[in-house]
Amino acid sequence: MAPTGSAASFLTRAIIVSLCAMALMAWTTGALADEYQDQIAKEFVGFEMLTRSDFTEEIQSTVRTNPALAIGRFNRDKLDDFAAIIVDRSKQYGQPGERKYYLGKYVVCHGAGEGRYQCQMLKEERIYLPYPRYLFRVKPGKVECTTDKKDQSVTEFALKGDTFGWAVPDRGASVYIYQRDSTYWECDEPVD
Repeated sequence: MAPTGSAASFLTRAIIVSLCAMALMAWTTGALADEYQDQIAKEFVGFEMLTRSDFTEEIQSTVRTNPALAIGRFNRDKLDDFAAIIVDRSKQYGQPGERKYYLGKYVVCHGAGEGRYQCQMLKEERIYLPYPRYLFRVKPGKVECTTDKKDQSVTEFALKGDTFGWAVPDRGASVYIYQRDSTYWECDEPVD
């Protein structure tokens, strides 16, 4: 039996409210991505953040946020920062018969107040699509790092604030740890 009268009216209002909430959430998420993309375009001319469709199907199906973006307070101040994987799509590289790739960068941008950021490049690398790594935020706590590659010795570090890292599903991860000189140390997490 279909709802009638006030029940139908209530159901209609509930559906409209739900649709408005979903539209607002999609618009807000897009607006935030646009804010970060605008900053990337200013700081790294010709570059853009990877999009969700640039990642492997596994990452697209398991990572709920933008796999190319991590947001947090990485340099221990009270302003939001972001890290991103960016790519210059204007030129493809690679010899005939080889897999084509683009120039890519891992970058971090620290909030400087009033909607401004100060960005720095962490590393450059070839970006082959679909891309097999994604960024993630790491909350304060303990993290283990391989400190000697030869003997695979592991050291535990206490993170006092947020940081970020990248991961390849089921293969490993690295975490970037902010240093006093405003650089980042790349901590390779031990592989089980």
